[in-house]
Amino acid sequence: MESLIDEAEDGNVSKVAELLSSIKDEEIIDVTQKRLCKEKGDAVTALRTVLQAAASASEKRKICTALYKRCIEILEKNELSSKLASNLTGMLLLETDLLQNSALAEICSLFIDMVKSGSIQCGKGLALLPKILSVIALEETVSYGESSLNGEKYKIHVINSLCSCKWNSQSVLHLAGMFKDIALTNEELRFVLEKIIRMMKELELTDLPSLVYQLLLLSTKGHKKLVIDGVTKYFIEQDARHKDHDPNEFSEDLLEGDNASIETLRQTEGTIILHINFAISMDQELGREFIKFLKGNQLDTSKVLAPFVLALSLSLSRIHRFEGQIFDLLKATIMKSFKDSDKQRQSNWVREVVPDICHVQDYVLSTIQNSKHGWDHVVQGLVQLGFGLMDAYGPKGAFGRIETGSIQTGPSHEACQLGSKILLHTFKAHDMVKAEILEQIFNRVVTKATAPVSHYLELLSSTVMAAPQRLLESSTKVREMFDYLALLTPAAAEGLLRAIHPLLKISMSLRDSLILVLRKAMFSRQLDSRKIGVFGFLMILKNFRILGGLPSSQASQPFSSSQVQVDVHARYNPASNEALCLEIMGNLRRVLTQQADVRLMFYQGIYEALCKNTQIMGSVLEILLCQLKKYYEPAEDVNPPVKLELCITAQGDQIYLSEPLAHLICCIQLCLVKVSDIRRQQNLDHDDTVMEDSNQTQQELEEMMDSLVTRMIKSEMEDFELDKSADYSLTNSVGVKNNIFSILVLGIYESLMEYTFHSGEYSESSLQQILHLHENYKKLSEVLKEKASSAAGKKGKAPTGGKTALSLLSLQGTTEIMRALISETAPSLTENLKILREDVDFRRHIVNVALQKIQQVQEKGACDGAEGGDKNKVLQHLITLAKIFITYYTENQRPDEEGKRDRTKYISGPCLEGLVGIMTIISQRYTHQFCHCLCEMVDADESDDPQEAIYSHIKKYQRLVMNILKSEGEDKNMKEVQLLLGIVQVLCRQLYSTGNQFQRVLEWVHKLCTEQSIDDIPTCKLLFSMLMTFTQQIKSCPPLLRDLSQDIHSQLGDIDQETQVEDKTHFSLVTHRTAAPVVLSLVLQQVERELDDSEWVMGRLRAESAQTSDEVEVELTQREGHERSVCTRLGILVTAFHELLQSAIPVGACMESIVKQSTRLYGTLTILVKYYLNLYQQRTGHLSSRFEKLIKLTGTHLTQFCYGMITYIQQTESEQVQQNVDKGKKDKKKQAAALNAGKARVLKESRTIPNLIFSIETFEKFLIQLSKKSKVNLMEHMKMSTSRDFRINVATVQAVMENGSDSEESEEETEENDTTTADQEMEEEESEEQENIAPANKRPAEPIEPPPAKKSKLGKKTGKV
Repeated sequence: MESLIDEAEDGNVSKVAELLSSIKDEEIIDVTQKRLCKEKGDAVTALRTVLQAAASASEKRKICTALYKRCIEILEKNELSSKLASNLTGMLLLETDLLQNSALAEICSLFIDMVKSGSIQCGKGLALLPKILSVIALEETVSYGESSLNGEKYKIHVINSLCSCKWNSQSVLHLAGMFKDIALTNEELRFVLEKIIRMMKELELTDLPSLVYQLLLLSTKGHKKLVIDGVTKYFIEQDARHKDHDPNEFSEDLLEGDNASIETLRQTEGTIILHINFAISMDQELGREFIKFLKGNQLDTSKVLAPFVLALSLSLSRIHRFEGQIFDLLKATIMKSFKDSDKQRQSNWVREVVPDICHVQDYVLSTIQNSKHGWDHVVQGLVQLGFGLMDAYGPKGAFGRIETGSIQTGPSHEACQLGSKILLHTFKAHDMVKAEILEQIFNRVVTKATAPVSHYLELLSSTVMAAPQRLLESSTKVREMFDYLALLTPAAAEGLLRAIHPLLKISMSLRDSLILVLRKAMFSRQLDSRKIGVFGFLMILKNFRILGGLPSSQASQPFSSSQVQVDVHARYNPASNEALCLEIMGNLRRVLTQQADVRLMFYQGIYEALCKNTQIMGSVLEILLCQLKKYYEPAEDVNPPVKLELCITAQGDQIYLSEPLAHLICCIQLCLVKVSDIRRQQNLDHDDTVMEDSNQTQQELEEMMDSLVTRMIKSEMEDFELDKSADYSLTNSVGVKNNIFSILVLGIYESLMEYTFHSGEYSESSLQQILHLHENYKKLSEVLKEKASSAAGKKGKAPTGGKTALSLLSLQGTTEIMRALISETAPSLTENLKILREDVDFRRHIVNVALQKIQQVQEKGACDGAEGGDKNKVLQHLITLAKIFITYYTENQRPDEEGKRDRTKYISGPCLEGLVGIMTIISQRYTHQFCHCLCEMVDADESDDPQEAIYSHIKKYQRLVMNILKSEGEDKNMKEVQLLLGIVQVLCRQLYSTGNQFQRVLEWVHKLCTEQSIDDIPTCKLLFSMLMTFTQQIKSCPPLLRDLSQDIHSQLGDIDQETQVEDKTHFSLVTHRTAAPVVLSLVLQQVERELDDSEWVMGRLRAESAQTSDEVEVELTQREGHERSVCTRLGILVTAFHELLQSAIPVGACMESIVKQSTRLYGTLTILVKYYLNLYQQRTGHLSSRFEKLIKLTGTHLTQFCYGMITYIQQTESEQVQQNVDKGKKDKKKQAAALNAGKARVLKESRTIPNLIFSIETFEKFLIQLSKKSKVNLMEHMKMSTSRDFRINVATVQAVMENGSDSEESEEETEENDTTTADQEMEEEESEEQENIAPANKRPAEPIEPPPAKKSKLGKKTGKV
């Protein structure tokens, strides 16, 4: 044996061959195994020599197979060193060709047994299998056991056997690595990939990256889609399992391993994302397949936006060639998801068909949370996606005008908000992108001068709140931003200053830089820059309070979270605020020498600064006193008391306002009232001289204001050179000057009214003064209205209704005066208040001012005047106003002693209008506080069940509506009904559509429409609009549309005048007056929405039918149910159009709308036909019986009536044109106008009617194709088209053809007789047909007459044209 080993190590094959015959096989195998395991000598060389020697001797070939198998077993036991194992594997690969095919088959069986038994441990032996299989594949026959196969087939058999048996989790990786070296056919590769993907669930998380890497290598051979689908599906399921687990939450029943497993899962996902990223960067085809995966799953947004898939997409977006496509797909998917959610909210049917909603925000924020686990390659994509959404779906400027404060709603706004949240959460989670996010925000604020930037400023404010210290690290960028401050629009600059103001309290240097910039802006040539400077200084005054002032609660300075944040990071000395504020006040003095707009900003802002920083009142009063003295006439006996000439400047022929004197006086009165409150609330800690100085200033101002009140009451319009004879036109300088003076005087009157009300403390003399001031105000305003109306009349324009200037009364002052006028019940005050309450004009004026303020808040979120921008205070004032409106309206529902209400004395309408506005504001801008505000309006305790509380309010307004509807004569005010219904509508938006309360409201509205006879068109329109909207939210709407269509047909009559229609309606509100255009237009609008929903559902069904699923039977049953639902809805809409198309609707806009919606209906039906065609092409479905009924219904109840309607339209219009021409024969101009009108109608028809005919014929074309595919005659009930450029009278054609055949066999005389007889018979048939026509609402489902007879009727009608 020793000599054999020596010879083998020397490589002497012939000598070893001789020695083999004298030694037993088992002994050779054992010695070889021992030498390999102990690594004695050159064991690999010795083994090679033995194998070669054994192969050369035919009787010793079996030892080759045995040695080979023993080596495989040794390799799989992993008992050899890496180097030795590598050498051994290499040698065996080279010597594989020595083996016979039977030996190769034995070795393959060994591998199969090892896989089955789970003895594959390291996979080193598996490296030999690809070589063995490649050798076997070349053999013509391979014998194994008692049978034999072709080499290629045997290879397939081995692969199938390997994939069919159960794999040990430890062997999966090795097998996957082995398969990549085997040449596989397409089917074999698919079989292998499916097996490996199924085994992913069996592996530990830590092994998955290696397995996915092997899958990616295998995907280079094909089936890339299968790999992408398998990997993503697995991790989507894993994420769903761990979805509800909060990583920051620990509880006793939570196993310690859970948190570790989640951490491992996230790290595994991150590694796999990197693997796929690398693979796609090397294989563009794989990247294109991933793009296809995203596009193919756009319907199921939960797959595209699942955290793992989204993170993978964002990681791949770093590859330049895929960047644009990926972000476009993600933005489109997010937008589609929000649109789908919006559609589901609005329609109950859509919710039933597609109950699942993709929570986009949760998915995206989960991705950000997961990215904390070292997913740095995803973070950059998150930033890009966030800004992409904000840029694409942020607010847009309309015609160059930037709207500020308007309510943003809908899917676009939600997408923009999601982008903002992505950036904010990414900013908080990752330090690496904080600087970049700030840079991008600042760049957009600076560069988007002509577009709204409010959404970027809100994001900036949120980032400042989240990490103020991080922004201070980027203070150089903030300072750079300050340099651009003066170049921004005022709205953008104000938003920027508000966003960064918390930083000013934690960085003295930043504050000093800003003050320097603001000081420069104050002296800029640009007006906008000066405004920005004033706003900045006023903001600093508000936020840097001088010590010793009132507490924040008394100083009207509510604590916000931003101020709490600031106080925590306080780095400045509060004692230094006094010097800062004095310096700012010095700068602001210079404002009073600048343009009127700059002064106006100062007057509007200094009061709010005083409220929050009470220690500056001395300086404020002094500045205001000095300014007032310039325009105040000190002599008591001189009227008017103000020098209006000084308030204007002239530049050539142009007159400009230089001093907004009314706003100055308004500011003074507000500050005086505030200072009086301050002195009452607290004794100041200043020394006596300061107190004496401020007291003296206050006293002097009060004396001047009292004098102004007295003298303005005495002053007549002539004193201001403003009377009826004055020129108020805006075409010359005198008229412009008089307009400016009149606006100033009106503002002064209002400011003095508010001052007198607050300072007079309800004394009789002060209330009389208010009425005198209002009387003067009224006189002047009436003159302005009269002049405006006459000027508009001269220009041929409609009068504007005398729209006056914006009121200078503050929201707080308006609210307090309203309270005094309506709800004040203190006995000591009511006697004096009678003076005000009895003046109807004053009361109306105050209510109109309140409505003006409410409208401003509704449009902009803020109103003019003091505290108009403080959301919390505005809300409180609105609640108070609502309480007053409710009190007044409910009290004045009771008739007086004579049993009637004098409408001239009451302001119920404006009160209700204001209440609707307030309810709308709270529902849109204070949604989360709606129920609380509602309870506060009626002084009720907040209920545990908000829905029931809201419904209790709805019932009150329902009772008020019913009271008005039951009343008679003048008390039946339909305008109030509309307003009350508007309140009900707003309240219903806060109810859950699935709740009983909403159902009860719908029943009430339905009852009103059914039983009430209301002749007021706006009220009917509102009721039917509510009925349709509410019905769509909780039940199916098409049956309602069908009933309304029948009512419209009943009221308008039939297009065939000889047809009698049953005069019976489902809804009493549908009358001949309201049927068209009011109800008809609402029906057609709702039809369009229903068709939209149907097309959306069909789109989903088509996409679902194209996707493969494991639960095929369940999905098939569900899909068939949805198909039936769509067909049923379309069938009901067809019956609705069946009624509408027979209705004698006035030709014009209504008729055009019907033609358009009929075209749309055929388009939807065509989509449904294409859907079934697609099912037949894919062999995934068949026609449903309900679809066949729908097609039959379309043929019998829709198509032929469309052609009848077209004939009716053209006949009616030709008659109208002829009538107009006949009327205008005497007047050539009228005749030309009539002809031109006729031409315009023809042009409209040339677009709408051909579109309808084209849509009908397109529908029929695809229906013919479907008939061929399905082997079902769907065209059985379809009639020949008759309304084209030419029309065929079928009966006439048949008669002519008969006559033509007869003429060949008879003489000319006989031919003439036959023709006459045929004509008579045709006329008889037509007359019989017309007699058999039933009323529209009683017509049978299918026409009694045969199709040709129906054609002859249409032909006869068209023959008259």
